[in-house]
Amino acid sequence: MAAEPEPAPPMPADAPARVHLISLGCPRNTVDSERMLGLLQGSAYEITDDPEQADVVVVNTCGFIGPAKEESIETVMAAHRLKQTGRCRAVIVTGFLATRYETELKEELVEADRLLTIAQESDIVGQVDAALGRAPRPQSRPPQRVGLTPKHWAYLRISDGCDHQCAFCAIPGIRGRHRSEPLDRLVDEAERLVAAGVRELVLVSQDAMRYGADLEGRPRLAALLRRLAAVPGVDWLRLMYTYPAFWTDELIDVFASEPRLCAYIDMPLQHISDAVLRRMKRATTRAQTTQLLARLRGALPKAGFRSTFIVGFPGETEAQFEELLEFVAAARFDHVTGFTFSPEEGTLAARLDGQVPPEVAVERYARLTEVQERVSAEINADLVGSRRVVLIDDRDEAAAIALGRLERDAPEIDGQVMVTDTQAGPGQFVDVEITSGYAYEVTGRAVGAPR
Repeated sequence: MAAEPEPAPPMPADAPARVHLISLGCPRNTVDSERMLGLLQGSAYEITDDPEQADVVVVNTCGFIGPAKEESIETVMAAHRLKQTGRCRAVIVTGFLATRYETELKEELVEADRLLTIAQESDIVGQVDAALGRAPRPQSRPPQRVGLTPKHWAYLRISDGCDHQCAFCAIPGIRGRHRSEPLDRLVDEAERLVAAGVRELVLVSQDAMRYGADLEGRPRLAALLRRLAAVPGVDWLRLMYTYPAFWTDELIDVFASEPRLCAYIDMPLQHISDAVLRRMKRATTRAQTTQLLARLRGALPKAGFRSTFIVGFPGETEAQFEELLEFVAAARFDHVTGFTFSPEEGTLAARLDGQVPPEVAVERYARLTEVQERVSAEINADLVGSRRVVLIDDRDEAAAIALGRLERDAPEIDGQVMVTDTQAGPGQFVDVEITSGYAYEVTGRAVGAPR
């Protein structure tokens, strides 16, 4: 067994202490990180963006697929090196990886002074106190989320966990069963975020479509969207991660009737071949998906569409992959993200016969990307000459341009708009005439003043 790390020398209770937090992985992890930072700040810890100035470094890990695990471990090692070269006294590791491999990492990851599961993150203050050898201290002020996103947009996590048993996914075993946040609590949080300057709320979860089912016996997503859309100051309300099998007429009507709800459909389909979908244990078929897309496009003719697909799933034949390519070419999603299959421990898919060689999966990923790049370039070229509303995220003063997004573009994952002839800054909306379009971005010139 590896040796335990030496404990950090005690730090005086009245000495100022700084914490640096590194947040890896998905938006749900970002929300966890923001909440931990709020607890720490509420207990008089100073939050620093400079890891070399931190007394404690917290790494909120991801471990959903292989590359995420590798990034998490590399980040922990880099944090540990700060103990050898700087003022850092302790490294605390939490999040998905720490939860999924708690037993193994407690024995093997000696670079971590403390290891927390997701369920233990609410005790982050006590854990930092203990890592510094300090006695527990009361909160000095009520905790508030410390934003890690730009001030004009924020994630709002509406639920956690998942009850689905998709063959490739380890989330239910890590995050647990689906648990919804109470509706009134979410409205209160939305109001606080808007009061702090947020103009776009991005709703995240593992399973948005089941929101409220555990609280009221039936899904209440439509009611939640209407309540949030009525919060004064919300300009864009964006829903992420909708499961295709559970769209309803009521939900489609909400999208059609609420002007603040972004006309943006994020619907991870994972595949389109019925044989692959059955092996994935997805509760839908190609025919049902095709019918749903027709309903959505009929009711929401201006909506943008995003989906994700897994290539190289066990048993995927060349013919089934070709079926997926033909579907993506015909469906004309604005955005598509592809993933090569990763056999994750504890999932059914890791034990299935017919594992596809990694080099074949990589080659299929490249072909899928090529098809979607062509589709996206065509869609964006069709925007030329139209006038669209753009939310500015950043500025490049050297190039004299603003960088923003269309309503069909989610932050951090979708495309961007490069805008000339404007002094608009982050958090402002501006009308833009589109002048050119490419696979991942469009360009345009501002027409009118920012607002």
